[in-house]
Amino acid sequence: MIAVLTGDIINSRQVNSDEWLPKLKDYFKEVSSNVQKWEIYRGDSFQIQLKIEEALLSAICIKALIKTNSKLDVRISIGIGDVSFEGKKVIESYGTAFINSGEAFEKLKNNNTLNIKTPFYNIDEYFNPIFKLLSFIIDNWKPVTSETIFCALMNRNLLQKEIAELLQKDKTTVSRALKRGAYEEIIDIIDLFNKKILDVSTNN
Repeated sequence: MIAVLTGDIINSRQVNSDEWLPKLKDYFKEVSSNVQKWEIYRGDSFQIQLKIEEALLSAICIKALIKTNSKLDVRISIGIGDVSFEGKKVIESYGTAFINSGEAFEKLKNNNTLNIKTPFYNIDEYFNPIFKLLSFIIDNWKPVTSETIFCALMNRNLLQKEIAELLQKDKTTVSRALKRGAYEEIIDIIDLFNKKILDVSTNN
């Protein structure tokens, strides 16, 4: 099984794409060295194919990265399933993961910017309410919180003082930003999601 993230940038026309597009491309290159597994199209839409245990972490990283600009946000859907056809571009590939990602994306609304659809009804029923709460928390992040949490998520092995050094900020500032953004609680949700989705995919 694979995960497919489908998304688009909210308010992209209000900001020069030079302010967010290169950073998003750099992130995609870092998480997937195979350029056939991700695509940015129509100017502000994207799709990326990942391992299932990378799906939620990557969705939150993308939101944190985009929200370092106060004018922007991003809608993201996660589809879990199979791939039955591998195209030269990810947007040309086909399978239940792509179908589920597209259907989940269609259900996104202004007050909910994160959604999931899998082959497992119990997983969807369990996590979508949690994702609504995650969406509410993340969508209220300020740029400083977003930048700090993005750095922390990309460097989960580092201590707070090391994250502060990377960001060239005071450790207290970093600690407050992580607490304000509910970083520890978000890590718990990511770990819970990975455990449950791996368990159910292995046993089915």
